[in-house]
Amino acid sequence: MTDDNNSQQLDRADTRVRHDEGISGAIREFIVRTRSGDLGMLPVLAGLVLISVVFTSLNPVFLAPINLANLLFDASAVGFIALASYLCCCSEKSISQLDQ
Repeated sequence: MTDDNNSQQLDRADTRVRHDEGISGAIREFIVRTRSGDLGMLPVLAGLVLISVVFTSLNPVFLAPINLANLLFDASAVGFIALASYLCCCSEKSISQLDQ
């Protein structure tokens, strides 16, 4: 058990590795990743905001609660079909690997 404690202390003492904790650490890590070119979910969020702004300017009812519920209901059918297709594909791959 002393080896585990020593290895944790050595890892914390290593200046090459950052040990950020909490919200400020998460924000700092996000900024570092974004500057290095890893955009992650940023383009998706920007696209959703842009789509929401454009469609709301064209029709003010777009962000109404009943319309958002209808959008989610319509998207759930496509999502369910995509999930079923993915699961069928994975099961076929796993069965074909068992035959080998």
